[in-house]
Amino acid sequence: MRLLPVLSAAAALLALAPPGFGQAGKAELFGAIQDPAGLAVANARVAGEEQATGARIEVTSDARGDYHLLGLAAGRYVLTVEKPGFRPHRQTGITLRIGDQTQLNIRLELGQASQSVAVNAETSLLETANGSVDSHVSQTEIEKLPLDGRNFIPLVALSPGVALPGGGSLLPRINGSRPRTNEYLYDGISVLQPEPGQVAFYPIIDAMEEFRLNINAYSPEYGRSNGGTVMVIGKSGTNQFHGTLFEFFRNEALNARNYFAQPGPKPEFRRNQYGLTLGGPIRANKTFFFAAWQGTRLRTGITRQSVVPTVAQRRGVFRAAIYDPATSP
Repeated sequence: MRLLPVLSAAAALLALAPPGFGQAGKAELFGAIQDPAGLAVANARVAGEEQATGARIEVTSDARGDYHLLGLAAGRYVLTVEKPGFRPHRQTGITLRIGDQTQLNIRLELGQASQSVAVNAETSLLETANGSVDSHVSQTEIEKLPLDGRNFIPLVALSPGVALPGGGSLLPRINGSRPRTNEYLYDGISVLQPEPGQVAFYPIIDAMEEFRLNINAYSPEYGRSNGGTVMVIGKSGTNQFHGTLFEFFRNEALNARNYFAQPGPKPEFRRNQYGLTLGGPIRANKTFFFAAWQGTRLRTGITRQSVVPTVAQRRGVFRAAIYDPATSP
């Protein structure tokens, strides 16, 4: 029975392996823990808890009083700080977006553990930890702004230095770069096909939480491309069941007539996009699920223009001489 020792060794290696965090698209929360005099507080226990899922990450401040919470999913957090001899500190209203690096310094107050300090304050959206130029588009903007075809890519053009090339091409030019030089990350995973610049798929709008566009001077972890980086984070399950049921449609009855269309009924144009999303808990604060589906039906009548012989020409009557271009001088 050689299988048992192998499984035991593999289990031991997994148990000893340190935890790792996928950094692409994850947020960071860091700062300094200080006493009322502004001096560093070492060995303070700092915990960040995501309110929707109850996910909790704990660290301890170092000798300089610094703490650093890594690999945080975008969402709303509660930060608690505890240290013997000081009142427990609890701060709510902390919103972290995709890829944020937010600094939050905490000043503790002297007192007993039975006395706590509660703070409800929004964190600043100004990032001072890096010099990158980026743009965020929130879930509300994604869902409310009009989109032809229910594709989020046109929203990228809301950022400065970004243009859609047109001519049937969907992918944007960022800071003058070619469309195929951009990187696309969905939940930290590249979705580019082997052919440069070809995006494998586009997420369902109702399944997107937010997205971020790195325009210039971004971190080396996004340095695979020499254009911009489009990072999308999808929705996830939470401790509450939630979902949507949607349909968007276009119909020729609501469209203006094509200028070149023949008299009579308008050419048919009917597009229906429908679907649903559903998420919730499998085990509270532990395991969640989220699923999304979308279908599209499209029927269109196309107006075309072409040159056809007149009635006289079909009878062989021509007003001018006819030459064979293959043999005529």
